[in-house]
Amino acid sequence: MTTKGVRWTIFGVLITALLLAPVYLMIMYSFETLEDMFHIPPYLFPPNPTLKPMIETFTGLRANLWNSIVYSVGTLIITLIVAPPAAYALAHFNLRINKYVNMTLFLSQMFPVVMLAIPLFLIYSRLDLVNTRIGMILANTTYSIPFCTLVLTAFMKSVPFDLVEAALIDGASSFGAFFRVVLPIAKSGLATCAIFAFLFPWSDFVYGMIISVDNKMQPMSVGLYKYMELYGLRWNNLMAGGLIFAIPALVIVVLAGRFIVQGLTAGAIKG
Repeated sequence: MTTKGVRWTIFGVLITALLLAPVYLMIMYSFETLEDMFHIPPYLFPPNPTLKPMIETFTGLRANLWNSIVYSVGTLIITLIVAPPAAYALAHFNLRINKYVNMTLFLSQMFPVVMLAIPLFLIYSRLDLVNTRIGMILANTTYSIPFCTLVLTAFMKSVPFDLVEAALIDGASSFGAFFRVVLPIAKSGLATCAIFAFLFPWSDFVYGMIISVDNKMQPMSVGLYKYMELYGLRWNNLMAGGLIFAIPALVIVVLAGRFIVQGLTAGAIKG
């Protein structure tokens, strides 16, 4: 490695360490007492490690954590049912409305979630969907389905339509050709969209705050915010809650991170 390469490597390591410093502090403070947190000078490692902050926070936010799991999995399932067929239709069927649908999908990504939350709350109030899990799941699909449809459209364009026609000639139904030919070819795109369809509702705060008024129905993001109001600024418990909230998303990104890179790169090239 050249001298210039070594310098850039050191620079990259320093930047990475700087970015990861808050994560390290969150992990460390999750296992410290309040007295140890405010010690001067600060400890680099917990002098008296304790699981009390983790246990207390998990016990207090267990219902909210379960809600986040239900909302994310429900949104993921509905998105994977709706987005792939919609993307395939936009990619391979030359309909007059395709350009208007694509424009609508693009425009939907430009609106901030807070603009949709109040109208959705008014609609939900009439339909008795406020403080319901199905209401939260449907609300989260308002931005996961358009996003995944746009991403998958690029993948569907890479599927040779001749393969679909060959499957139809061999006796496969339209649905059979779609499931046996199209989806396996676009599996990297499906994996990418599945990750984002899970992470979007997992990190949602606005819908959880406005549509789920009852604390028992609110996701972990809102529960952690309300936890501060109930128990004050107990920083070690707050850091423990943030760590618990981050672990599922971190595990998914680490295990499936290569699908995100492959999927976004393939979509950019093949689109």
